[in-house]
Amino acid sequence: MELKQAILTRRSVRGFLDRPVSKEIIEDILRTATRAVSANNTQPWEFAVMTGDVMKKVAADNMARFERGEAEDFPDIPFEGVYRKRQVDVAKQLFGAMDIERGDKEKRHWWMGRGFRFFDAPAAIILMMDASLDESTCRFDVGCVAQNICLAAMEHGLGTCVEDQAIMYQTGLREILRIPEDKRFVSGIAIGYADPEFPANGVISERADIDEITSWYGF
Repeated sequence: MELKQAILTRRSVRGFLDRPVSKEIIEDILRTATRAVSANNTQPWEFAVMTGDVMKKVAADNMARFERGEAEDFPDIPFEGVYRKRQVDVAKQLFGAMDIERGDKEKRHWWMGRGFRFFDAPAAIILMMDASLDESTCRFDVGCVAQNICLAAMEHGLGTCVEDQAIMYQTGLREILRIPEDKRFVSGIAIGYADPEFPANGVISERADIDEITSWYGF
């Protein structure tokens, strides 16, 4: 697949087939992805990769905490202005695709729960960095490797969804995966073979026109 085509056709996959992803494929994806840019070649990224019973245990723990209304260890920070509008717009697209009405609290609750169980993907990658590192520079590097993971996955016919819900209940995640406190969670990526029949997978989020976000000098 051409790089430009991969970038333009990448989308967040929120429905997956019940088909495992091999360790060898994920290893290849990570080896490719870690060629990402890195300030001073610090390579701050680390990965915890889950599948099978371990992943089911994490998903079950997340759902138990979610259902009893436990506060997240990594809470959402509200957006404002145009950023909030963009968030609302894509939510409307997703809810429309999934036939979730505005006032349907039960379906909205169900939809939120899917994120806490990694959208039922067969595997997930938790992105981490050492707690000693400066977040202002190193999180950028980890973001770059996350994008590379999503693009490299497409070479193997896989879909991905980068999601903060994967790390919102950090206490359980640390306990189950035995992740020490000196590792900082950055985000998570659900990964697997996309279900072509899942309505939300057809949603293509919009992007602002370049003229709206770019200033040109000297041209």
